[in-house]
Amino acid sequence: MRILETAKFARTRKKLVDKGEIEALKAAILAIAVEPLTGKRLHGELAPLRTYAYSAKGQSRRLIYKFSADEIVLFSFGPRQGIYKE
Repeated sequence: MRILETAKFARTRKKLVDKGEIEALKAAILAIAVEPLTGKRLHGELAPLRTYAYSAKGQSRRLIYKFSADEIVLFSFGPRQGIYKE
């Protein structure tokens, strides 16, 4: 299965400097790569997307993604507050 990322996701990921947050994000991506249905389906206009909750440095984070039979597209990640607005 291919894992793709949007330009926004890539920009945000490249700004991460804390190794704990980087490792937590990698673990979250690996978890959805193994089992894409593990994330919760979103509602309304965001219905095609899923959200996976994970923790980084004791703080709750969300990973927003979309998957099909052969690929996962990563859209965004970060704290829950404001993550669904963009």
